[in-house]
Amino acid sequence: MVDKYGRNINYVRISLTDKCNLRCIYCMPSDIEFEKNYINDVLSLNDYKFIIKGMSELGINKVRFTGGEPLLYPNLVDLIRYTYEECRIDDIGITTNGIRLHEMAYELYQNGLKSVNISMDSLKEYKYKSITRGGDLKDVLKSIHKCLSLGIKVKINCVVIKGFNDDELLDFMLMTKFYPIDVRFIELMPLGEASKVYKKGYFNIGQMIDSIDELYKVSSNKKSAAQYYKYDGAKGRVGVITPMSCSFCSECNRIRVTANGNIKLCLHSKEEIDIKYYLNKPLIFREIMKEMILEKPEKHYLNENRFSDTNRRMYQIGG
Repeated sequence: MVDKYGRNINYVRISLTDKCNLRCIYCMPSDIEFEKNYINDVLSLNDYKFIIKGMSELGINKVRFTGGEPLLYPNLVDLIRYTYEECRIDDIGITTNGIRLHEMAYELYQNGLKSVNISMDSLKEYKYKSITRGGDLKDVLKSIHKCLSLGIKVKINCVVIKGFNDDELLDFMLMTKFYPIDVRFIELMPLGEASKVYKKGYFNIGQMIDSIDELYKVSSNKKSAAQYYKYDGAKGRVGVITPMSCSFCSECNRIRVTANGNIKLCLHSKEEIDIKYYLNKPLIFREIMKEMILEKPEKHYLNENRFSDTNRRMYQIGG
């Protein structure tokens, strides 16, 4: 699918639930509660399969499952298997906090999972527990090692917050010297809960990276929101995602499906398109999707007004 600005849209991020087992301070309010058995009361497993099949027929060849926390979704293995075997999509990933991943990684890998983006904002146990409001860093580290042992590509996503973890960035970067992982630093964005800490917590990552002489810029043969750097002889890479100080909109190749059945053409736009009416109507669905893609915005305006106009919090969109 090609939008009116000539961008090939071949990547979809699919939120399976807005429920999470953590309460990260920049993502989810501490007082949000979900019913015990709640996962998703809008889209069924068959609905997700229909969406993925339809999009694959339109040229989507990369799928990332997100949340909330996608590992809470009971049919995740089935959905990954379907995406890989029935839709012939080989590039399948998940974005996860990693808490339960070490228990599930092998089965997910056996059914087609190729990559994981793991959110981890501190290498210190007390800090990690603080920012996640109760998470155990040991579980995340265990998951990283398990994925590496299986050959699953690992990316660590670290949201940088001034005064909280900006003193740990070098430690994160040094991990790439010894492990075949990508550590990606993400600028804090004034979106949802993060808007409460944005003014005091914003840290210009690009300036920090440019000041480190040992790092050199590397090119990638894949479109990515990240600019990558590397140490000489390192096994992994250091990535920087800077939507605030440097927009990557001209290279954007993705759309999002929310857990309540809406399409978001841009993360930072409040505009969403409800696709539930078109589910299980293959011909109409394909034509509607083509029309939607043509309306994908050229860019967001975070650089100009510094605040996202989306009505959603991050956990309702997916990372």
